[in-house]
Amino acid sequence: MNGLHVYQIKVHNKYTMEDFDEDLRTVLRRSGCKGDKIVFIMDESNVLDSGFLERMNTLLANGEVPGLFEGDEYITLCTQIKEGAQKAGLMLDSNEELYKWFTQQVMLNLHIVFTMNPVETA
Repeated sequence: MNGLHVYQIKVHNKYTMEDFDEDLRTVLRRSGCKGDKIVFIMDESNVLDSGFLERMNTLLANGEVPGLFEGDEYITLCTQIKEGAQKAGLMLDSNEELYKWFTQQVMLNLHIVFTMNPVETA
């Protein structure tokens, strides 16, 4: 699809908010650290909880989902961001600079598509 990688969540009957968060982490790492250009397709039938939409809204507005990377995950993410920034020829030192660059890369590389089914009229 025009040089973009397509990512779509695979919802099943035991799919939870934690599964969704893990999918978001994967997409954000790929688009923010590796520079992959991604189309994240989300169908309305995949929205199992209002929290899904809240996270997507925050991601669209800010290029991040607060609290998604915490503790060891955040430290690992910063290492991955630093590697990506170095490949781009940047020397960023502080975690704040790294995270700012990360969110900029997410906003540049991640495209979100919501699909909805039309309402049937009787």
